[in-house]
Amino acid sequence: MHVLSLQDVYKAIDSEVILRGVNLQISSGVLVAVRGRSGVGKTTLARVAALLLKPDKGSVAFMGLNTRKLGDAETSALRLRYIGYVDQECTLIEELTAWENAELPLKLLGVNKRIREEALSEVFEALGLRKLEYRKPRELSGGQRQRVVLARALVKKPRLLVADEPFAHLDDQTTRMIFEHVRALAEENGMSVLITTTDLYTRMDVDEDYILENGTLRREAWDSQR
Repeated sequence: MHVLSLQDVYKAIDSEVILRGVNLQISSGVLVAVRGRSGVGKTTLARVAALLLKPDKGSVAFMGLNTRKLGDAETSALRLRYIGYVDQECTLIEELTAWENAELPLKLLGVNKRIREEALSEVFEALGLRKLEYRKPRELSGGQRQRVVLARALVKKPRLLVADEPFAHLDDQTTRMIFEHVRALAEENGMSVLITTTDLYTRMDVDEDYILENGTLRREAWDSQR
């Protein structure tokens, strides 16, 4: 069974068709990259995959469930428990500290304080966020904010991580560190990963590589010359 399965998905935004018959299946523990130029619909695809947008046509199945048959409350509960989402705007609650922002999904899930603290300590250490726990978002750099958003997505150990251009504000060394951590989680916990990027030319250590163009996905084939 696929963790995520998109079948013939169409989605229009403001009367413009963005996704045209997208098909994508992601199995447990698999890392998938979707590449494309700015404005081709990667964010729309990411939001559909993260159950934040419903397709106009086609189906989205998550863990075997046809999500089009679910109500809003059921979809929200499924997303909260099983999906981690990293948006490219690095959205955080400005009144909360970095720690409190990352802790929020665990609080909503009713996880007790001791387990929350253990989980947060682990992910903050892994993402190089130690000593930043009590800073407010306005006190963080763009790269630090992005890592806090990623911490919030990972702390609940989701079945699926959807990350929309998660390395845009990070230097190469930090990108490698975080990617290795995500890869380890996929291998150890069976977490599936969907990453979008505008980088069309740098080969990533992913299991499946796709190009989004003209609203459709095509498998990317790397050759020795690239």
